[in-house]
Amino acid sequence: MPGYLVKVRKRMDIYAQRRVRNVLAGNYGSVFKGRSMDFDDLREYSYGDDVKDIDWKATARSRTIMIRRYIAVRKHNIMIVADSGNSMAGLAPSGEKKSEVATFCAGVVSYVAQKHGDLVGMVYGNQSENKRYAMKEDTPYIENFLKKYEQAVDVDGPNSDINALLTYISKSFRERMFLIIITDPTSAATLDRELVRRLNVRHEQMFILVEDSPVTNKMLLGGDASDINEHIRLPHYFRANKKIAKAEDDFRRVLTSKIQKGLYRLGVVSTTVDSSERAVPQIFKMLEEQKHARHK
Repeated sequence: MPGYLVKVRKRMDIYAQRRVRNVLAGNYGSVFKGRSMDFDDLREYSYGDDVKDIDWKATARSRTIMIRRYIAVRKHNIMIVADSGNSMAGLAPSGEKKSEVATFCAGVVSYVAQKHGDLVGMVYGNQSENKRYAMKEDTPYIENFLKKYEQAVDVDGPNSDINALLTYISKSFRERMFLIIITDPTSAATLDRELVRRLNVRHEQMFILVEDSPVTNKMLLGGDASDINEHIRLPHYFRANKKIAKAEDDFRRVLTSKIQKGLYRLGVVSTTVDSSERAVPQIFKMLEEQKHARHK
């Protein structure tokens, strides 16, 4: 069975194509400040130097060709923070488990970070406990925590508690990190705004919201279904009702828009993902928005 990062690479090849994958990688670099080599000083040009490093303004002032020198690239700390509550065992609109989509999203972030030589770790948790994996760049280690996260999500497990998970982050880590927080809209709707604001003081945050499958999802109309949290049985005839489908769709769009606007007002960008297939372009879109948000 192929590893998670192998699946990510194949998906990026198939759906994003090589051009978009490279753009994603480039924007990742421009989003995280200091990703490219940091400027150190100027010196005169010597044979063999890269012409791209020529500082034309300094050259014009001194009438001598001057190039920029850089200090070494520093690694970044990328922490994936994932909701492992039982709501993530529900279905996404694609028919996949939300935990599968969440794991794939975590894999995309890990893959791109690893390509840049950055350190990647993971914290996942629910109402009862949190599990922590230190930040490293080792592929088998990353594969292991992705597998452990997907296995930790259980329909009969504890409920989600995104605020408890973020509180754990705020108390447990002193180093600056880029937090990629993966949850669903239902949990995100309960976010403590003050907690998010406090985390912003030390960390950079981005949210990936894995969408819930609507009860009227055509893929699920072959039989009855039930709500995970409330354990309410939803009969077929109820879920096939077009008026109910429209009302539910309107409610979900309003809820998601409210969450994303609230996060943006706090300086946090986010994206929604409804399937593994659409994860790469949606994460790319989030990174684009983050790049522009940093310059506002």
